[in-house]
Amino acid sequence: MGLGLGLGSLLAAGRPTNASDFPLRARLPQLAADSGTFPQTPTTAPLSTPTNLTLCIVSHIVDGDTVDVNGCAAAGRIRLILVNTPEISPGECFGKQAAAHTTERLLNRQVGLEKDKSETDSFGRLLRYIWVDGELFNEHLVREGYAAVGIYPPDVKYLARMEAAEQEAKAHGRGLWPICGGLGVPGTPTPVQSPTSTASPSPTPPGTATPTPTVGGACGAASAAITALDKYSEVVTVSGSGNLTGWYVISVRGNQRFDFPANFTLTGTVQVRSGTPEFANSPSQLWWTSANQWSNSEDDDAALYNCTGQLVSYYDD
Repeated sequence: MGLGLGLGSLLAAGRPTNASDFPLRARLPQLAADSGTFPQTPTTAPLSTPTNLTLCIVSHIVDGDTVDVNGCAAAGRIRLILVNTPEISPGECFGKQAAAHTTERLLNRQVGLEKDKSETDSFGRLLRYIWVDGELFNEHLVREGYAAVGIYPPDVKYLARMEAAEQEAKAHGRGLWPICGGLGVPGTPTPVQSPTSTASPSPTPPGTATPTPTVGGACGAASAAITALDKYSEVVTVSGSGNLTGWYVISVRGNQRFDFPANFTLTGTVQVRSGTPEFANSPSQLWWTSANQWSNSEDDDAALYNCTGQLVSYYDD
């Protein structure tokens, strides 16, 4: 009964599925002892959006670091440069979370593509950096803990920034690092909730737009997680406490979004319902829409984001 594009069946087409298929240097970038010899963008330099980007629409999400674009000269499959996200097939730890975040940020949106040195990889995918909301999305994935640095010379323009972003993610316990301990770890507990420290938004480079503003400071005062999903009854249960202004739930398969009402205060649990006649909201029950949001026949995970746009809880269907 769900709507839109899915993730559960979107495999990284043409991509190696075993860690041994990747060069050791790519899988363990910290071992690239000569990385300092590459021309790099200094980590302290202001990073503004390039002016010569190719503008495209993201039409399909393969996984966290691979997307399809159309409506431009570079139409086709894009592999993001300098990042490796966990695989969703096979099911690696934090793979679905990374794919869900890329879906939330990029699907059906116009993005800017930037080329480094190479045109394509060995699988024929276009190698590009993606710019959206005034920031380098590749760097964003690493800084927020959805990806590790993956080094594939000669495409290393932003390597120094990426390595600094990874160290920041590890130091602050973001994303896959505290939950999985590293890249390529099989499986993810259900549900997954990120540590409270991950709620801090990343700084936006000078002169760029802030993608999702904090609403009234509510994020720091609230704590919540998805604790149940009944797809047949069209109910997702969120538990916790605090003001959820600006928080939202995503039905991952169709990328449908429910925004919590302004000034809604969670005290214990609340059920977010869809596919039923409209009813008045209450502290224990919220109405989403009369349309069915959850797929009963296919995998359909639920994701909870706080008011900075940070993924804080993920329920694996």
